[in-house]
Amino acid sequence: MASINEEMKTLVSQERLGFLATTCSDGSPNLSPKGLTFILDDQHLIIGEIRSPASVANLRERPIAEVNVVNPVLRKGFRFKGPCVVHDEGPEFEHLSSFLREQGARSTIRSIIVMRVEKAAPIISPVYDTGATEAEVRQQWLDRINRANKK
Repeated sequence: MASINEEMKTLVSQERLGFLATTCSDGSPNLSPKGLTFILDDQHLIIGEIRSPASVANLRERPIAEVNVVNPVLRKGFRFKGPCVVHDEGPEFEHLSSFLREQGARSTIRSIIVMRVEKAAPIISPVYDTGATEAEVRQQWLDRINRANKK
């Protein structure tokens, strides 16, 4: 089992938006953004599911997934892989719901996905292969966003 380090914890807490990849019954991928992605402890991610019945159905049949959390401006992040358990009622659901509320969740949570992280790896854009610094990449993307907003 992989350990979630401090750098990963910081990024996930800052971003909160994870992209959950599951597999459909026909073998095709299902990718769903999850705005309630948090670190539960050193080995587990927790995701509040609001409106993703396909992701939940997929996990009930094939309980392994990948979650990517990326800082879109720095173009760096982490991928987490592992088996998942879906909770949608009972004491564990209530306990985990309280945890999500403490983290700031305000939406109605239909179910909660807990991933045991077995693999964790960095995601780093090829833009860094040129020797660019984080400050340069940040400025490039902020300039791009500002140009797009002026149109």
